[in-house]
Amino acid sequence: MKLNTNLLIGAALLGGGAYVAYHKGWFGLGKKLPPLDTALKANQEVLDKVAAEEAQRAAATAAAAKAATQIKQATTIINPNSYAGKVSFIQSSLGIAVDGDAGSQTNKAFAAVYGLDKGDISTGNIDYYVARVKAKNTLSAIKAAAAAATAKKAAAVNVTNNAQKFLDLVNNGKYKATLTKSVTANAFVFDNLKKAFVNVNDSTSFPKNMTFGKGQFSTLPRGGYVMLKGANNKYFALNPNDFLVTL
Repeated sequence: MKLNTNLLIGAALLGGGAYVAYHKGWFGLGKKLPPLDTALKANQEVLDKVAAEEAQRAAATAAAAKAATQIKQATTIINPNSYAGKVSFIQSSLGIAVDGDAGSQTNKAFAAVYGLDKGDISTGNIDYYVARVKAKNTLSAIKAAAAAATAKKAAAVNVTNNAQKFLDLVNNGKYKATLTKSVTANAFVFDNLKKAFVNVNDSTSFPKNMTFGKGQFSTLPRGGYVMLKGANNKYFALNPNDFLVTL
């Protein structure tokens, strides 16, 4: 804070003048005073103290204002991580008025494009809906994906309970096999003396939609299972019923 320089000079002069008058006995008191430099030093200390207190008050006021601004920004559309900021992102993506308030207009527009499968937009589901917007997971995209999956399933070859047919189709490279669910398969090694697969008491998980193709399976099935080639001469027993075999 900038102090009034003229005021300080006036106060100093007034204080100094009073000191001289008093020292010379103009007030009729005739009291012996301390040297002039001592009095001026004391006067300066008072002025310094006042200036320091004013500076502290100014700093406290500035800090309070800054804190208030930060609190306000944390809950408004200025902050993209706040609830209002996330709502404004959705509103902007929908091409509607941006105000950070998920009112009826926002919910109606979102329902038309994405569907409110978690209910109206709220603090409990805002992150889910933001993720859907970022992934472009619209109702039309969902419908198109479902139609593609249906068409793919309709075109699939039936290999139910037929491991050899599965191998004949997939291992020749013309067809691919896609897991319809996540599975865990036991590991085997091929015993050349016994001419058979031997369980090695190990297992590996394979996720849904993982796809396999030419040369990835042994040409020999193990009972009703097909044997997927793995590292270190291991094979994994998979059920052909868990696959969708398509061109």
